[in-house]
Amino acid sequence: QIYKMPLIRISTSEKIKDKKGFIQKSAELIGKLTNKSTKFVMVILEDSLDMYFLESESSCCYLDIKSIGSLQPSDMANVVTEFISKEIKIPSSSIYINFEDVSPTNWSWNGKTFR
Repeated sequence: QIYKMPLIRISTSEKIKDKKGFIQKSAELIGKLTNKSTKFVMVILEDSLDMYFLESESSCCYLDIKSIGSLQPSDMANVVTEFISKEIKIPSSSIYINFEDVSPTNWSWNGKTFR
């Protein structure tokens, strides 16, 4: 598939100090994992959220990773978890990731769907 259009949404209870740097690193990682240029990777960062996980309000993170094809969750899960754990300083056991392979008919860019 030519178009992959990766998106990563990062929601965390932690405050990210260097937002621009973190977003850039995240785009580079997802671009590499999906074999797509970072100019087509969209990153949404939501930090300092009120979140509850593992019966506490301690540090945690939820990620949505979407793309048209090119997702291989079993290969990507550990790489993404280690990246987030290291960058945000959250235990890997406090990170959830949702991978979604989106149909090209349900993804639009520049006013047109991909099919």
